[in-house]
Amino acid sequence: MPYIADLHVHSLYSRATSKASTLHGLAAWAAIKGIDLVATGDFTHPGWFAQLCVELEPAEPGLFRLKQPPSFEKLASLLPPGVQPDTSHIRFVLSAEISSIYKRGGKVRKVHNLLYAPDFAAVQRLNSVLAGIGNLEADGRPILGLDSQTLLALLLEHAPQGFLVPAHIWTPWFSLFGSKSGFDAVEECFGDLSGEVFALETGLSSDPEMNRRISALDRFALISNSDCHSPAKLGREANIFTAPLDFFALKEALRNPLRGQFQATIEFYPEEGKYHCDGHRSCGICLEPHQTAAAQGICPQCGKPLTIGVLYRVLELADREAPHWPEGAPAVHSLIPLPELLGELFGCGPASKQVDTAYGRLINAFGSEFHLLLETPLAEIAAVSPLLAEAVKRVRTKQVIRTPGFDGEFGVIKVFADTERDELGGQLNLFGLTPSKPRAKKERKQAIVRKKAKEEVLQPQNRPLNPEQQAAVESEATRIIVQAGPGTGKTHTLVQRAVRLIAAGQGPVLVITFTNKAAEGIRQRLSTALGAEQSLPWVETFHGFCLHWLLRRQPDLSLAGPEMRERIFRQQYPQLSERERKDLQRQASLLLADQRVLPESYAEDDPLRPYFAAYLREHNLLDLDEVVPACTALLHRDSSFAAEVRATVAHLLVDEFQDLNAAQYELVRLLAENGSVFAIGDPDQAIYGFRGANPAWFRKFIVEQQPERHHLTINYRSGTQILEAAAAVIANNHENGEQPGTQAATKKQSVIYRHLAMNAAAEARFIAEQIQQLIGGTSHREIDRLVGSEGELALSEIAILCRTARQMPLIAQALADRTLPCQVVDLQPFYLSGNTKIIYYWLLLAAERIDQAELLFLLGHEEGIGAQTLAAAEQILSAQESSRSPLADLLSADSLPEHLRQCGNRMAKVAARLSTESPVAAVDLALIHCSFNNDEPDLVRFRNMAASAVSLPAFAEHLRKHQDSLIYDERAEAVLLATLHAAKGLEFKAVFLAGCEEGLLPIAPRTVLDTAATEEHLAEERRLFFVGLTRAAEVLYLSSAGERQGYAGLERSAPSRFLAEIPAELLNTPLLLPKQARKKSSGRQLRLF
Repeated sequence: MPYIADLHVHSLYSRATSKASTLHGLAAWAAIKGIDLVATGDFTHPGWFAQLCVELEPAEPGLFRLKQPPSFEKLASLLPPGVQPDTSHIRFVLSAEISSIYKRGGKVRKVHNLLYAPDFAAVQRLNSVLAGIGNLEADGRPILGLDSQTLLALLLEHAPQGFLVPAHIWTPWFSLFGSKSGFDAVEECFGDLSGEVFALETGLSSDPEMNRRISALDRFALISNSDCHSPAKLGREANIFTAPLDFFALKEALRNPLRGQFQATIEFYPEEGKYHCDGHRSCGICLEPHQTAAAQGICPQCGKPLTIGVLYRVLELADREAPHWPEGAPAVHSLIPLPELLGELFGCGPASKQVDTAYGRLINAFGSEFHLLLETPLAEIAAVSPLLAEAVKRVRTKQVIRTPGFDGEFGVIKVFADTERDELGGQLNLFGLTPSKPRAKKERKQAIVRKKAKEEVLQPQNRPLNPEQQAAVESEATRIIVQAGPGTGKTHTLVQRAVRLIAAGQGPVLVITFTNKAAEGIRQRLSTALGAEQSLPWVETFHGFCLHWLLRRQPDLSLAGPEMRERIFRQQYPQLSERERKDLQRQASLLLADQRVLPESYAEDDPLRPYFAAYLREHNLLDLDEVVPACTALLHRDSSFAAEVRATVAHLLVDEFQDLNAAQYELVRLLAENGSVFAIGDPDQAIYGFRGANPAWFRKFIVEQQPERHHLTINYRSGTQILEAAAAVIANNHENGEQPGTQAATKKQSVIYRHLAMNAAAEARFIAEQIQQLIGGTSHREIDRLVGSEGELALSEIAILCRTARQMPLIAQALADRTLPCQVVDLQPFYLSGNTKIIYYWLLLAAERIDQAELLFLLGHEEGIGAQTLAAAEQILSAQESSRSPLADLLSADSLPEHLRQCGNRMAKVAARLSTESPVAAVDLALIHCSFNNDEPDLVRFRNMAASAVSLPAFAEHLRKHQDSLIYDERAEAVLLATLHAAKGLEFKAVFLAGCEEGLLPIAPRTVLDTAATEEHLAEERRLFFVGLTRAAEVLYLSSAGERQGYAGLERSAPSRFLAEIPAELLNTPLLLPKQARKKSSGRQLRLF
């Protein structure tokens, strides 16, 4: 028996949807419309998914029904008067819509895809993965920075019996073939998974006849759905099947659409869709495709590009002059919704009380809307109303008058001409009329479309060296220092220098940098430049290089990392408060950073003596910050050691030279005694003073070593205006203007916007709204607001930079409110905080990479372990030598309390089990052991990292190694939200520099400083501001708030002094979005959404 299905709807959790879009509301209106199977929509939303699990029960295979029938008392105000439909036969299929915004093929893509799954378990698995990619709670139709092909792969992996259907494939902004951000072929979008896509949703602005002009679509089932945002709009488009009513039969009918089980589609007249034709709504211009081609796509009214509609885009891809209908293709029924028909007959709006009353009576008389419009004999309808019968007849025979929609403006479909309406006078009892002639179809000429040629963009590593870079790379000097301004190809120059030295074969090359991530990046570039057959030079961090040599001399040496340092300080300084201990730890780090070599001894009254002399040396430990000065001390006092080390370094290349501290400078000086040095960096970007770094060492190298000096001044990143602003700011740090500026490599223009918000929350909203404009909106609703917007940036091309992490939560919430995905990045990796840190430590334990302090941290989170028990464990471990198996050391102690032994044994069993599993399985088991919510975003992100790891020991080692690096996924299609310190080295087309206020940027110093220290503090803050400015390539926003929540409450704030250093003529006022006003409904306007 045939059944009707509407497979694309939304719940009340989607934006701009009716609160009546509950399961009961959807079921009641499905019965009224005559629909048997309706999609749930929005299964990715946690709140909606929870309701689905509670209110639905399994029915036929892969389908669901309501556990309890609707309460018509509660639904009475939402249904037509006197209608109480039977919903017992209504079935639901689990579905969701994903809005993917990503960059592919050099173009920003915005594609909506529909997902279907047969059971809750599959949905739960899929949701747990998607939750780690984007915010699923902000909208029932989430926006994810996820490639459509990757989305399909995830669906096939986690819900293998499910399937994906690209949604409303012709909508200009958000679809597979959309003119604004789509593809030209299914294969371009889904790659080698294209064969897994077998159905396409045509959308309201196109119909099968239009799609049948494209031979590439012949193999697909062309389905039609309502995409309704309120239950009363169900069935605007739908599908008729004769397949058995179950999920798998439905899937098979779509996979093989010509076998007769996919019988027909119920279609909206495409002209009524709001993107059917081309035009400009603001100018009142509506054009057919051949007119648009004649105008070369330019609006004749305003001279701006027209919004290209669905019909034009179909003709652009069409390879047939006329539609081709394969044998067995589903039939097509073009209908006008019954309320629209009644509205025309009554001469009022479709939502009027008069229409509502008549609609209810007709439903009670004929059973359902589709039964009346499709199946009821005209004579039976005429018995109730001859005029309605005539209207239905004209709809069935497509004798309608069509005024097409364009650029977001709905079209109008009418049954009667205006002259007929005058004769009718709106009375339903006047029926003696002759049918009007159908409007002649306009000839659709094949549009001549000039496609834009793709621009070839050279990546920095592939760009030929410019003369400045060439001079530095090919210099024969043994002492070279290169000052490389932002965007001038610093790393490219460094790599090419290394390549040249390797090719010359004049001895071993060492490239040294600061973080493991930076080292990996240089290795990758060298590998590409040298080729697979050439062995790579040694690329290492300062810490890694020094630790390598220290362990060669003392293999049993162990390091005290942050956790152990905190534990030892707590033990050695019990009289101090927690804040005093942290201040002393900071003092220790700065002391070591300021020492060229490790002190041989500490004075009796030195407050740091108990830590360094009394504890570390007794336990054969070395503080993490002691590694470099310990190595320089050994190089000084042991000539054979120094000779052995220098023999491995004929040519030393140092990256980010401006960030050296005293010990690192001394290491460079000692290594360079018998070899060459190539140092590269930019003192204007020295921003890590809190770590002991000082640009003074850059200048000292020039004075002491008398190197050949080079300057890189050609900026390949930023436009002229941004570079002028940055130069004006940083000039205030220079004496007599001695530093060379940078100039844009091209004449590319850029723009700087200045915005003052009322408060921090308003600033966050401003940023989110501007991002929506930059990407051209995130939904049809936003597109309607962004009239004239030409935003084409990808989410990953936008960054929001803050001075402190405290600014981020408000901004992150504003982004979430607008369903904008963001990636939060700080200097500390995300897995070193919260519950993720605990799971990380479990992996370290299982891989035998954990130290004593980390074990104690883990032990403290086990059930039944209190402060006293933890103190006992700490005392036992403190009496033992550090080893790679602190848990075994603990369990071997004779004095171990019994309950602590039991806990330790449990932990050992769990760790043993984890050690036999794959990294991702180990994470899953650890999550179960800790009873953590595995939907927590950072935990999902951590699990996804584990999924790509080869083995547990390798994964643990990788995480340990990268504790010094920020974790930033350049592939993520999301806005970056980061601190300024974390953003150094990155670049984006658009940058928001938030919180440009006194006390924040520049930040107020922690303590009172003397004049010299104050000047240096301001100089570093100005360098930090300079770094923020120069991350931007095209668009830069500088925002501040009039008041902000501080530690002491709400505080007034003044704009940053650095803003006044930018020439006023470079600053512009941003275009603000109009506030959304509630529109009054017009009786003449067809209301489709």
